[in-house]
Amino acid sequence: MNDSEMRRRELLRQARRLYDDKKDMPAVHPRYGRIYHELYQDNTEEQETSGGTFYIRLVIGILCFVCFVYMDQSKAEIAQVNSTAILEQIEKEVDADAIIEAWKNL
Repeated sequence: MNDSEMRRRELLRQARRLYDDKKDMPAVHPRYGRIYHELYQDNTEEQETSGGTFYIRLVIGILCFVCFVYMDQSKAEIAQVNSTAILEQIEKEVDADAIIEAWKNL
């Protein structure tokens, strides 16, 4: 490796470090530091924690499916509803015009 190649690698490393905004907070005037933290760092914490609801929704969906399969296999009725009534409601055609009109009447 010659000197020019070493120099280019060093300049590339310095440029990456200089323009990498993922690691360090940009220079913010002390007066606006609190606002910056409220806008950017709190939002990143919320985004990281909001991803946890996927597993809860997945478990609820699986639980509903297991209950449906149990109702279908054992021909059980819960609150006067059986698996065929659930299937009828799922397969039922929805009239979009009726829904829009109902919302307008509210």
